[in-house]
Amino acid sequence: MATKYQIINVKESKGNYEGSNFDNRVFLCYSSENGKYVVCGENTENLKMKADDFNFAIRSHNYELSALPGKLILPVFGRNDYLTDFTLADPDTGEVI
Repeated sequence: MATKYQIINVKESKGNYEGSNFDNRVFLCYSSENGKYVVCGENTENLKMKADDFNFAIRSHNYELSALPGKLILPVFGRNDYLTDFTLADPDTGEVI
């Protein structure tokens, strides 16, 4: 069974690393293999996505940023384990939104 991730929060991560600028969005998520009520440590995962890809996904799927926490995220991973796209699902029914 594939890992399911439930979004806790989304944060912006900007900066410079070894002379290269970066602008990412980081999804803090519960992992389906772990307890639902632990919000830090090994029971959570951070999923990274480049800001341009994030903005494109939000617009193309007509998602509201405020609606992300609490939803299941169905990630599409690209190079270096960065998300390139995602869809959302209802956490109770698993139905894609």
